Amino acid sequence: MEELDEDIAVTQTQVNFTCPLTQVDMVNPMKNKECNHHYDEGAILAMIKARHSQKKNCRCPVVGCGNTDVKQSDLIPDQILRRKIQSKKTNGNRT
Repeated sequence: MEELDEDIAVTQTQVNFTCPLTQVDMVNPMKNKECNHHYDEGAILAMIKARHSQKKNCRCPVVGCGNTDVKQSDLIPDQILRRKIQSKKTNGNRT
């Protein structure tokens, strides 16, 4: 049972490098302080701008998330995730 708990803990701490909007690895990851989801900066800011221009709230694009009002003020740059993504790309390009 202890081994199973360790597997669950590891799974829950893994972060997806893929932006839920663009479906490619993020370049400038932004973390939402309200729901803790990540998006690429350009994609989420464009989505917020488009929704607000229609006088609508911007819902978090992560499936199943209940955050119905993503605001630019809720977004913070995630430099640690950015370094992890850059490291993955650097290590992935080695042959």
